[in-house]
Amino acid sequence: MHIGILSVRDKAYHPNKRLIEAAVQMGHQISLIHTRDCLSAIQGGRQKVRLPGVDLPDVLLPRVGATINDYALTVVKHFALSGCRVINGFKSILLARNKFMGLQHLAKQGISIPDTYLAVTQEGFFRSVERLGGYPVVAKIPSSRQGNGVMLVESRATASFVMNNLQDNTRGILVQEYIPPEGRTDIRAFVLGDRISGAMALKPDPGDFRTNIHITGQGKMLDLNPALSKLALQSSRALGLEISGCDMILQRNGSPKVIEVNYSPGFRGLEDVTGTDIAKQIIHYVTAKE
Repeated sequence: MHIGILSVRDKAYHPNKRLIEAAVQMGHQISLIHTRDCLSAIQGGRQKVRLPGVDLPDVLLPRVGATINDYALTVVKHFALSGCRVINGFKSILLARNKFMGLQHLAKQGISIPDTYLAVTQEGFFRSVERLGGYPVVAKIPSSRQGNGVMLVESRATASFVMNNLQDNTRGILVQEYIPPEGRTDIRAFVLGDRISGAMALKPDPGDFRTNIHITGQGKMLDLNPALSKLALQSSRALGLEISGCDMILQRNGSPKVIEVNYSPGFRGLEDVTGTDIAKQIIHYVTAKE
């Protein structure tokens, strides 16, 4: 089978490197496709994607990440309209790339999430803080990734700085309840279809509330209990995702909250911590699925 990886990164980028290695080992053809090299065409009423030196793949894995722009999203949809099976698809990426839109759909499905407001003005930010019970709060850019664009806001002055420098009127800022790291467990579950391929617990560095493996590098293997496994699968399905990374917080009282669901999760840390060949599992999934 011919597999395409849609990415703006090169072959040295860890997920691309591992997926290419796994596909070759399993006897599949695989092509790394940059979004800029895709020529989307509507000709004679038919939709095609023209690629330099390679045929249209049988299945496409979009791996652009949360910062995927409108052009790349259009390319993803055009691949599907051209007859290529896309995992994950356009609609699910559209939801997952925006943190607030993702939370909207999770909440609609009855999934517990942190209390969150979307503000586009300073006054809206201040009102959100008041509704959340005061400082500190967490502020997030809707399309942030790997912990970038996520900050702890502890004062009105910091809130003003955030709104004056980090947001624009086309995106807004998420203002979210702060869950202190003391006594909580941060979990990343890798969802592949209808099962959990692996999970790890993450620990923040001293003085930091963020637990992204790219920031802290501190993770340990975790066997999810049935309730948390069900929650991760439900969250992925709520956004229509087949492959996802579900980030959850287990609070001090034992109740979980889903923080976000990523459509293009990295898996270096998970492979290192669990010893599981996540790349091979991904290739097996996309080639076995009809």
